[in-house]
Amino acid sequence: MMREERLKILGAETVAAIHRRVAAAPPPPPELIAELRPILAPAMEVVLAREAEAARRGRDGRGFTPPDTVFGG
Repeated sequence: MMREERLKILGAETVAAIHRRVAAAPPPPPELIAELRPILAPAMEVVLAREAEAARRGRDGRGFTPPDTVFGG
């Protein structure tokens, strides 16, 4: 979901409240980061690959990838 879609669905006040709560949360302990890294690393690799491909193709970099490029079509 794009930022604009979240804002439209949740409203500016709710999004601002979420941002305040996230900013107030303490950083996760190193043990949690180490535990989550193997789970999140593959997803991050996909995101980075899509961003690199978008940059290579000259897209706007906002995260949109047409369906034909997602499945190699």
